[in-house]
Amino acid sequence: MIELLRRRAEPLVLAAIILVVIAAGFFGSRLTVYNMTITALYAMVVISLNIVLGLAGQVSFAQTSFMAIGGYGSALMSLRLGLDPWLALLLSAVIALLAALAIGRPLLRLRGHYLAMATFSLALGTFSFAAAATDWTNGTIGISGIPPLSIAGFALDGAGSFYVLSWCACAIAVGIFALLAHSHIGRAWRALANGQDIAATLGIDVPTYKLLAFAIGAVMASVAGSLYVEFTSFVGPDLYDIGIIINLFLMLFVGGRGSLVGPILGAGLLTFAPQFLAGLEQYQNLVFFIFLLVLIIVWPAGLFGRVQDSAPLQTILPIRLRRRTGAP
Repeated sequence: MIELLRRRAEPLVLAAIILVVIAAGFFGSRLTVYNMTITALYAMVVISLNIVLGLAGQVSFAQTSFMAIGGYGSALMSLRLGLDPWLALLLSAVIALLAALAIGRPLLRLRGHYLAMATFSLALGTFSFAAAATDWTNGTIGISGIPPLSIAGFALDGAGSFYVLSWCACAIAVGIFALLAHSHIGRAWRALANGQDIAATLGIDVPTYKLLAFAIGAVMASVAGSLYVEFTSFVGPDLYDIGIIINLFLMLFVGGRGSLVGPILGAGLLTFAPQFLAGLEQYQNLVFFIFLLVLIIVWPAGLFGRVQDSAPLQTILPIRLRRRTGAP
């Protein structure tokens, strides 16, 4: 019953989010607009994680690595090679895709905590490389002065213009997630999440579908990483450290795995909550993490997550297999 109410409430919550985004764009303060932009960009990364973990059931910590490819790729190609920032963003996404295809096949042979540890090591290695490769990344100092994106000669260097761009990009990410989740690809991913051996017996190409989720998540995270550094005009290793990795998972688990609106709510909560607790000074982190702990205990599936990861067979099988098996 609770899960049914959550599913029915999701369209209403999505409509409320749209109204809040519009209202904040017109009436919000500069700080509110800034934080809402950050929320949109992080929501894109959490949506990419939701594809890999929430739909396909693969625990991967590699999203910050693909964010780094997007961020540093856009910065280096636009500054050192003089490429148009849009072209740099596109090429960075292609590089992220190729990297995901190259490392995904061997990594995704692992399962469970082995996959989690391997991708966590990849994320830590990305942070260490960004901090140590001073010739490329300028080390811990980072790279600043990244040229802004522009449309028809109009530079998107203002808070308002990038606010619109970030939420349009987030809306596209939400649309992609919705289309995938309700397609035969999404049904195959849910089968993987329920059990890879069971999915294989249903005729699903397990390695291919796992790699597909990994690659789509990589491209989406790369685009979000590029947009983030274009917005802040800065990229440094601190953007991809262990704290960011943990925050991405907190955003997803608080919002709810497999949910359409969960990543946005989780990103917004973790972006704005520290400001509401700013008056508590030294107790800020303690109160914040106690609140998160209580939230996870009360709603272990998150605000809008699925209570049960398992799905009925008829929702997993492609239409042709449903007809053969007689499933409705």
